[in-house]
Amino acid sequence: MNTRLLVYIVLQALCLMYFLLSAGSFNSLGMVLPSMVEAFGMSWAQAGFGFTLLGTACGIVSLAPAFTIRKLGVGRTLLTGTVLLFLAFGLLYTSQGVGTYYLGTTLLGIGYCFCGTVPAVHVLSSSFRRRSTVLGLYFTIGNLGAVAGPLLWYGTQSAGFDWRFYWLLFAIASVVVGGFCTLTASRLHIGAPEEQAPAPGAPAEWTVRRALATPQFWVVVFAYTACLAINTTTHSFAYQHLMEHGIAADRASQLISLSALVCAVGSALAGIAGEKTSARTLTMFSLGCLGVSAATLALSDGPLSVVLWMVAFGAGLGFSYVSTVMLLQSYFGQRASLELYSIMMAVSTTAAVGPVLGGAIKDRTGSFAGIFLALAVVSAVLFLAVAILRKPGERGEAVEVPVVAAE
Repeated sequence: MNTRLLVYIVLQALCLMYFLLSAGSFNSLGMVLPSMVEAFGMSWAQAGFGFTLLGTACGIVSLAPAFTIRKLGVGRTLLTGTVLLFLAFGLLYTSQGVGTYYLGTTLLGIGYCFCGTVPAVHVLSSSFRRRSTVLGLYFTIGNLGAVAGPLLWYGTQSAGFDWRFYWLLFAIASVVVGGFCTLTASRLHIGAPEEQAPAPGAPAEWTVRRALATPQFWVVVFAYTACLAINTTTHSFAYQHLMEHGIAADRASQLISLSALVCAVGSALAGIAGEKTSARTLTMFSLGCLGVSAATLALSDGPLSVVLWMVAFGAGLGFSYVSTVMLLQSYFGQRASLELYSIMMAVSTTAAVGPVLGGAIKDRTGSFAGIFLALAVVSAVLFLAVAILRKPGERGEAVEVPVVAAE
C-alpha cells in the first residue's frame, strides 16, 4: 500500500478510536453514574472515587505505552489497549456492586492510556509536517464522540434500555474499532528518535533529562493538569449539578453534548490557529476559559450563566488538547516528545483527586459548588504562571537527518 495513503488511513483509525474513547469513558460515566448510584446504593464519594480511579489509571500508566511503543511497536500497543477496553466495558456491563465498578473504571483508564492520546500524538507528530493542524483534526473528530456519548445515553434511555445495555454497546465497539486500529497501525513504520528530524523552524532537540530540569516543563505539565482536573470533575458532576439547579435531565444532556460540540470546534480552531499563533497564547486562552467555566458552573443561577458555562467549558477544553501538546513540542522539540508527553500524562494523574474531593464536598455540604470554585482559583494561578513563561534556552543539539512525512 502507498505509504502516504496508509498514513491517512491510520489517521482515520486513530480518530475513530478517540471518538470511541471520548464517547465511552469520561463523558459517558458522568451520565451513567446517577443510575449506577441508585442501583448499587453508592454514596457520591464512592461514585466520584470510581472516576478518580479512571483518571489515575489513565495517567499513572502513561509511561507504559511509551515503553511498549519503543520496544514492541504501535500495533501491539494498540492491541493491548483493545483487550483492556473490552474487559473494562465488559466489567461495567456485568457489574454487581462497587468492587466491579472500581475494577471496570481502572481497566478503562489503562485501556484509554494504551489506545488514546499517547500513541496517537506520537504517530501523528512523527508522520505529518503540519503537526498543529493534524492534531487539531484528531482532537476535533475525537471530541465529537463527547457529543455522541450523552446523546447515545439519552437515546438508549428513551428507548427503554438500561445502563447495562449502554456499556454492552461499547464493549462490542471497542473490539471492532480496536481491531481496525491495530491492523492499520501495524503496517506503518515510525522511525526511531534518531531517524526523526524537527520540522522547519522547530526548536533544537532536548533530551528528556535536560527538559525535566527546566521550570518551563513543569509549568506546562501543571497547566495541562489544571485543564484535566476541570475536565474530569465537570464531567463527573455537571449532569447531576445542573439537575439540582432546576435543569431537566434531557436539557442537561443536551447542554453537555453542546459543550462537547463547542469543544470539537475549539480543537479545530486551535489546530488552525496553532500554525500562526504561539502555543503559549493558546494555552492561556484555554486556562482562562476553563477557569470561567468552573466559576460559572458553581453559580448556575440562570439560563445565561449556563450558556456561558457551556461555551467557555467547550472552548477551553477544545483548545487545551492542542495547545499543551504544541507548547511542549515547541519548547523541547520532537525527539523526546513521546517520553515527555507520557511523563506529562503521568504527572497529571493528580487531577484525578478532583472527582473524589467533589464527591466528598457534595456529601458534606449538599452541593458541588465548592469544588468548582476551587478549580477556578487553580486555573487562575496557572494562567498567570503561563503568562510569565518564557521559552527555555535551546541547549540541545538539533537533529539534521531528513525525514519524509505527509504534508
